[in-house]
Amino acid sequence: MRNDFGVNLKKIREQNNLSITALSEITGISRKSIYDWESGRITPKSFSTRKLLASVFNVSPFIFDNETYLKENPVITDILKRLETLEKKKL
Repeated sequence: MRNDFGVNLKKIREQNNLSITALSEITGISRKSIYDWESGRITPKSFSTRKLLASVFNVSPFIFDNETYLKENPVITDILKRLETLEKKKL
């Protein structure tokens, strides 16, 4: 699977008219990290970081990756459903 995280983050950030600085201030994530992610140098290792970014844009944390691949993969789809069920039970 291709790594689409940085490309998708930048696209969503720009669609929401946010600068890297503004996103950094909202999330507490350093501008350098956001820049490095968008440039494809690195990706966040923590799923909680993806969840934080997703909450800012009101999207699924999986939107930053190749969502088509995720939706077409039955194993991943099953795992995602189980995770959603577990998260609902926590609430």
